[in-house]
Amino acid sequence: MTPVRSGVAAGVAAGLAAPAPWVPNHAHEPVDGWWSLLYWGWTLQLPNGARLDLTEVERACFACLMKSPRRELVRDEVKSLRGGMNMRALNVAICRLRNKVRQAGAKLPLHTVHGVGYAFLGNLRELSS
Repeated sequence: MTPVRSGVAAGVAAGLAAPAPWVPNHAHEPVDGWWSLLYWGWTLQLPNGARLDLTEVERACFACLMKSPRRELVRDEVKSLRGGMNMRALNVAICRLRNKVRQAGAKLPLHTVHGVGYAFLGNLRELSS
């Protein structure tokens, strides 16, 4: 007696392709190479369309980047914005942000500038919410 298969396993066994994984449809959202801040800076939309919720520290970092015409994140500005935040905490927050973005399938274009802070080398904008 042969085993009975059902669902996806039966389709694969019969030579049919497995169904494609579900991908959210953000067709109404721009996916054009820009990194976008949404919902008053609490959400970061990646160029691939993925969205990440930001922590308070991450949001403060992006607020500093948006204020800077050269998209630089100067450590002293973040310290003043966050009430004397120490540099270790900032570095940890940036590391965690990079990991979140990597898990979402992208590479954060935020580069360390020795003695200054960070520079965002991608296209960054804030969309009205």
